[in-house]
Amino acid sequence: MWLLLPLKDFVKAKQRLSGCLSVAERRALFQHMVEDVMAVLSTLPESRRLILVSDDPAAHLLAEHFGADCWLESELGCGLNAVLEAALARIAQSPEAPDRVMIVHGDLPLVNVAELQQLCALQGGTDDAVAIATDRHGSGSNAVLMPVQRRIALRYGEHSLSAHRHEADAASLRFCVQHSPGLSQDIDTRDDLLTLVSQGSRERAPQTMAYLHRSGIARRLLQMNTEPNLLNREQQGS
Repeated sequence: MWLLLPLKDFVKAKQRLSGCLSVAERRALFQHMVEDVMAVLSTLPESRRLILVSDDPAAHLLAEHFGADCWLESELGCGLNAVLEAALARIAQSPEAPDRVMIVHGDLPLVNVAELQQLCALQGGTDDAVAIATDRHGSGSNAVLMPVQRRIALRYGEHSLSAHRHEADAASLRFCVQHSPGLSQDIDTRDDLLTLVSQGSRERAPQTMAYLHRSGIARRLLQMNTEPNLLNREQQGS
């Protein structure tokens, strides 16, 4: 099995957090989340190769650090689905092509080896099944594991889980869905960050948590969350 990790330009990542984080903070947060994800992916026993897809120089440095490959996004296409389709085609044409490929995203700092192995077991190592770890809403596709030669068309975007289910049905492949705490916690909004601050630890998301506390972001988020609650209580008591 090979692992594929698509990464946006770090400067442009996590723009939905612009209301509570500066550009520099968003970039640093994303890089630390990617470091946590790669630390886990690089120790997954089932994986034989880890490939990053990104044009960002920081991604190339991370690839070197973790012994991964880094393919240029600009050489593969435009848009997440097109880029990943091109990457999968390149993988399939490789002389050492794997039987399966897992696509994981970089904003999952709470991911852990046990959940990834559960996804591998769910897919079963066969060429007739697609397994997806969904998000906390049960509508996204945070990790996708599928056979390389019988892969489905990718449909990342709104309600991607149902779109991927449709593709699997059309290809007569079994479709398996996993709900797990770490893989479900992608970080997109301030509420996601607040959840992470409460659930993360030195053992889970160590790089991300260290940055959130060192930078003062964790304290600021907690204060922002506390102040409206205090105001509501004061209004109720008046």
